[in-house]
Amino acid sequence: MLYFLLILNISLMAAGQICFKKSSLFIESNQQLPVLFRYIYNFWFYIGIFAFGVATIVWIKILSLAKLSSVYPMQSIAYILVAILAYFIFGEKINAYTIIGIALIISGIFFVSQGK
Repeated sequence: MLYFLLILNISLMAAGQICFKKSSLFIESNQQLPVLFRYIYNFWFYIGIFAFGVATIVWIKILSLAKLSSVYPMQSIAYILVAILAYFIFGEKINAYTIIGIALIISGIFFVSQGK
């Protein structure tokens, strides 16, 4: 149950970030609208908020099942997922520094998980 909730939480956090990026693109492409309307008419903005809201509820459940110091480092998997999704969805580049950073995150998660 805990691992399912962690995967769900991480996925929702990454999805929320992707939606916020899409929201920012909508805002930039609709400069003719007043600022408030760029948010009111922004479907991606609402989906991002919803994803973060559900992720927060799931996170609270996770914290009732596990130690914060054990599960919080797992949140960094969302960084990896966002980098990969940004590559495929927005065509963002993944360079050597990104790969090294991802490797460091993975190794950090590994070492923290060994300390249980």
